[in-house]
Amino acid sequence: MDKVAVVILNYMNYRETFCCADSVLLQKNIDFKIIIVDNGSTNDSYTQLKRRYYRNPSVYILKTGKNYGFAKGNNIGIKYGKTKLFADFILLLNSDTKMIQKDFISKLLLGYKKNMGAMGGKIIQQNGMIQERYFDYVTFPGTLFLYLKLICDRYSIPILPEKLSVFLEKANKTEILHGSCLMLTPAFFEKYDLLYDKTFLYGEEILLYIFCKRAGLIQKKIQDAVILHKGKQSSSYLYGNRNSLRDKYVLSSFKYVVWESLKTRLQYGVGRI
Repeated sequence: MDKVAVVILNYMNYRETFCCADSVLLQKNIDFKIIIVDNGSTNDSYTQLKRRYYRNPSVYILKTGKNYGFAKGNNIGIKYGKTKLFADFILLLNSDTKMIQKDFISKLLLGYKKNMGAMGGKIIQQNGMIQERYFDYVTFPGTLFLYLKLICDRYSIPILPEKLSVFLEKANKTEILHGSCLMLTPAFFEKYDLLYDKTFLYGEEILLYIFCKRAGLIQKKIQDAVILHKGKQSSSYLYGNRNSLRDKYVLSSFKYVVWESLKTRLQYGVGRI
């Protein structure tokens, strides 16, 4: 039986993490462990998490010295899952997700093919609506046009945004997986050890898509695997939903998206992605 490590990144909001982890513990007919990474919380999250799960042999609690962001924080859990627990698959979950199917992980595993680098499920929101399919710019120069427009919007630079919008309309968007639920597969780990870790927050899904494509791997949404995503829970703790700080994180991360998409264009040409 395949071994699965479920990595949940906690920042401050341990009550949401309780809900997420408890829903995972209800999964049936799967060999799995849960790794909760307390990502530099400044409240009593680590103490609360240890107190709740200290008797549960299926849950491991790790603590970082600071907030490493999405990719580096998850990489701590990924490395533990691969080297200590010898997991075949790593499932990354936002702490504000909840498994509403007791065979959710089983459904993901049943959908796996050897050419898949990453998988996700169908996401529903708290209001019961299916979350819209996630499309973004993954190829150069579309990534560059978007980056420049974000800069112009952030610093209120006139004229250019209108011209960039025209370029963006001509650039193609691609459907990618949502970062709230990502399963990394044995095929992924044959090519890579960890997630690309230069970003702090935002852009990670695009970079995962780019790196999978470079390795000749596809991504797949398993339609009958359904998970609840409450949304915007972590962001309220991280930057209080302040747009200015959010924009700072987006711009800081997106320059790496532009660079990696350009490298892919130069190395593999237009047709590769």
